[in-house]
Amino acid sequence: MSSNTSGVDSSQAGAPAEELSAETREIVAYYDALAPTYDADRFGNSYGAYLDGLERRALREWLQGPRVLDLACGTGRFLDLASEGLDLSGKMVERARERWPGKRIHHAPAWSIPAAGGSYDSVFALHLFMHLHLGDLRRVLHECRRVLRPGGVMVFDFPNALRRRLVGYQATGWHGGTELMARDLRMLGGGHWRLTASRGLALAPIHRLPHVARPAFMAAEVLLGRTPLKHLASYQLVKLEKVD
Repeated sequence: MSSNTSGVDSSQAGAPAEELSAETREIVAYYDALAPTYDADRFGNSYGAYLDGLERRALREWLQGPRVLDLACGTGRFLDLASEGLDLSGKMVERARERWPGKRIHHAPAWSIPAAGGSYDSVFALHLFMHLHLGDLRRVLHECRRVLRPGGVMVFDFPNALRRRLVGYQATGWHGGTELMARDLRMLGGGHWRLTASRGLALAPIHRLPHVARPAFMAAEVLLGRTPLKHLASYQLVKLEKVD
């Protein structure tokens, strides 16, 4: 996809004029308020750096092709791995455009991507699906299928429902409220995707380890996250291939 040096074109002028639900507007307002300090608060510490390292390893391994969309790109943390970004938070988009002035970054909902069918080789979305109701999650998967080329891949994460049940965690409200298990993907995907890879993230209670021990533990976590123990991790990261 061609880029423009200003990072802004007619497709980036603003989100579509469709009416957003009250909850979606609340989510946008939440991330608009976080935008100025998001990077420092969420990833400027050893815990955030640990998660970033795990996620980045998998993305580098799984993403394919030159045309890659970072869906819900936020301030652009992973735009070094993507050719374009998209987010519904206007303030997050502003920060991402400042950070990546040569990238095309769309201000739009994840279920209404301003791109032609078959535009991308890969689409990825981290820390997005956990905030969506199942109906919107299906809409996003349907839209990603539309914009992916045949054989293109979709990578995303979600809170592990099994882990939450084992530790007795129960989410309240929209923030991280949607949990899934691998078997749910067949229902959500409607038979249009093939699960080709999965990985567990945050298998250990890393926030309880001493800060100095976290980097050393990452190598073990990377290995364990590929074994059957991945089904006990806090988050699941999956790679789906478009099959039709």
